[in-house]
Amino acid sequence: MTHSLIGKFAWVFWLLFIAVIAPIFIFIQINVSSSLNESEKAKIELVTQTLKPIISTYLAFDQQEMLSDTMRTFFQNPNILDVSLLDSDKKVIFEQHYPHSHIHETTTFSTPIIDPISHQYQATLNISYSNNYVHELQTKLFMQIIFLSLFALLIFAITFWYFRKQFFVLRQLSNWMGNYTIDKYSEPFKSDNPNTEIKTITSSANKMLESIENYRVQMEQINIGLEHRVESEIIKRREKEQLLIQQSRLAAMGEMIESIAHQWRQPLNIIGLAVADINVKRALGLIKNDDFEKNTTLINNNLAFMSNTIDDFRNFFNKNKESVYFDPIQPIQEIFNLLGEQLHYANISYFVHKECEGEIFGVVNEFKQVILNLVNNAKDAIKSKSDRSGGVIDVTLRCDATHIFIEISDTGGGVPSAIVERIFEPYFTTKLHSKGTGIGLYMSKVIVEQHLEGTLSVSNNDVGAVFTLTMALRR
Repeated sequence: MTHSLIGKFAWVFWLLFIAVIAPIFIFIQINVSSSLNESEKAKIELVTQTLKPIISTYLAFDQQEMLSDTMRTFFQNPNILDVSLLDSDKKVIFEQHYPHSHIHETTTFSTPIIDPISHQYQATLNISYSNNYVHELQTKLFMQIIFLSLFALLIFAITFWYFRKQFFVLRQLSNWMGNYTIDKYSEPFKSDNPNTEIKTITSSANKMLESIENYRVQMEQINIGLEHRVESEIIKRREKEQLLIQQSRLAAMGEMIESIAHQWRQPLNIIGLAVADINVKRALGLIKNDDFEKNTTLINNNLAFMSNTIDDFRNFFNKNKESVYFDPIQPIQEIFNLLGEQLHYANISYFVHKECEGEIFGVVNEFKQVILNLVNNAKDAIKSKSDRSGGVIDVTLRCDATHIFIEISDTGGGVPSAIVERIFEPYFTTKLHSKGTGIGLYMSKVIVEQHLEGTLSVSNNDVGAVFTLTMALRR
C-alpha cells in the first residue's frame, strides 16, 4: 500500500499534519504561556503604580477608611488572591483575602510605598495572584487546536476516501495491464467511475490494448508465414547444396578418371611389353622358365598397382557419411597417390610436412574431397604459368593447443588481388568453362565450415597461393 499513490498521499498528509500541529502546540505551551503571564503581571504593576501615590497620601494623612475602600475597589481582579499592606514594623495596615475554588500556580508581587514629598519609606504592598486566566486561555487555545486537528482529520478522511476511490480504479487498471503483459490476453477493462478523466484513461487503455492485440495477431501470422518461408528456403538451400555437392563430386570424378588414365598408362604399357616378349620368345622357341616367371611377376605387380588404384577411387566415392576421429595425414597421402602420375607428367613435385600429431573429427571422404579440390587448384595454377616450368606443392601440418592448421601452398603465382574476395563464390572460375565449373572451392569452404566445423582461408606468399584449413584438434 505504501508504494501506491493513495498510500503515498496518506504518508504525506500525516507528515504535514505532525509538522504543523506539533510546532503550534509547543509554541502555545512555551511562548504563549510566557506572554500571557507577562501580560498579567504588567496589569498588576499598572494598577499598583496607579495606586501608590493615593496609598501614600492616605497613609500620610492617616485616612484608614478611605484607604480600605480604595484597596477593595481597585483590587477586584478575579485572579488576585490576597492583598496586604505592611508598615515598616511588619504590622498589617490592610489585608484582604479573595477566595477561589480552583487555584493553579500563584505569584506574589511586592512593591514599597514611598512618600513622594519626604521620600521616606511608608509601607510595603504585597499582592498574590494566580494564573487561572492564563491557564484558561491555554486550555481554550488547546481545545481550538484539537478542534482544528479533528476538522483536518475529517477533511483528510473525506479527501482520502474520494481520492482512494479514484486511485483504486487506476490501481485496478494497472493490475489489469500487468496481467495482460503476463497472460497476453485480457477482457476489456470495465469501470463504473463517473470521473471524466478516469473514463478517458480507461477508454484509451482499452483502445490501446485492442490495437496491441491486433498487432500481436498480425505479428503471429507474419511469424508463421516467415517460419514457413524459412523452412522452405532451408529445404531449397539444402537441395541446392546437395546439387552442388553432386556437381562437385562429378567434377572430382572427372579429375579422378583422368588421374586413373595417367596412373594406368604406364602399367598397361609394361604389361603389353611383357606379353609381347612372351609371345615372341614362345614363337621362336626361346622362352625359358626364368623369363616366363619374370614377365609373369612383372604383369602381376602392375595389375596389383592398377587394382589398388581402383580401390582408392572406389573408397573416395563411397557413400559412407559416418563422422569419426582420424589422422589427416593418411587421406592426404591417399590423394597424392591418386594424383601422383598427373603431377609427375606436369613436372610438379609435392612434399608433405607433418610437424605435430593429432586427430580431427568429420567424414573422411569429405575431407579427401577438400584436399583433392585444393591440390587440383594448385596443380592447375602451376600448369597455367606461361613458362611451363613445373612447380612445387607443399602441404604442412602444424598445431597449437586447440587447433590443427593444414597449409597447402604452391608456386603458381598466387591469387590476383582483384578476385581474392570472390574465389569462394559458387560458379566463379578463372578457367575456361570447358575446364572449370567454379564450385570446387565453394564446396570446399562449405564442407570445412559446416561439416568439419573449421575455417578455410586463402593468402599469397612470394611465389604463390596458400590455402589454410583450421580445425579443432583432439590430441
